[in-house]
Amino acid sequence: MIPYIEIPVHKIGPIPLDPWGTLVCIGFVVGLEMARARGIKTGLQVPDVVDGIVAIVLSGFVIGHVVHVVAYHPDLLQSEGIMSILRIWAGFSSMGGFLGAVIGAAVFYGVVRKRPFLPHADAVMYGLPFGWTFGRLGCFSAHDHIGRATTSFLAVRFPGGPRFDLGLLEALWTMVICGAFVLAARSPRRPGFFLALWCALYAPARFGLDFLRNTDLKTADVRWAGLTPAQYGCILMAVAGVVLVARLRAPMPTSPGGSPQAGTPAPEAD
Repeated sequence: MIPYIEIPVHKIGPIPLDPWGTLVCIGFVVGLEMARARGIKTGLQVPDVVDGIVAIVLSGFVIGHVVHVVAYHPDLLQSEGIMSILRIWAGFSSMGGFLGAVIGAAVFYGVVRKRPFLPHADAVMYGLPFGWTFGRLGCFSAHDHIGRATTSFLAVRFPGGPRFDLGLLEALWTMVICGAFVLAARSPRRPGFFLALWCALYAPARFGLDFLRNTDLKTADVRWAGLTPAQYGCILMAVAGVVLVARLRAPMPTSPGGSPQAGTPAPEAD
């Protein structure tokens, strides 16, 4: 059984250094660097990848907070009104973050800086699981996703008794996804491949893990028709993955001369 570890918050002057925020910042840097490296390998311009990531992350945090309020805590809208939306630092939904990331990528690469969407979005996606692992370890350090009571060897010895810690479980699975991404990147891949692979590996696992969330504590997630908001997000993500797979199986578009169109990297030699 895994011991319950509570990491204190330290301060540098007025700036608090809590474990969750620290690990999220580390995850942002790691994910950015992995995406940047993927972008270089596939022939993209580094500023397009890096600037896109900044815009996508900001959009993800904003929309993630909105979904946190609307889907998980609609009572806040009644008690606090618009202020519950404007306090974007007060709560975050991961599935809302994914939705915000999609919106941010579409706006950045479709309007702000017009670039071929799939090659750039795929490079950004390549870095996601590496950063996400640190983010979920941050959730584990804060123990803010308490699961059901259990005697499993993966249980954390919480003060009130052993329970699953969903932050830890998701971090462990995301490490597996990181390994799958590294192995897949050894071969040539069409733009959109890593987007589809993430949907295929993450959505079903997250859907299942949410059944391990607690239902007996005050912190229990709201359920809509028996499912958490994140599980509905997983269904949408899985559908998006199927659409991407269908697109990847379609013949590669070619220019009138018979070569791949601009923005579609040619296959690399093994």
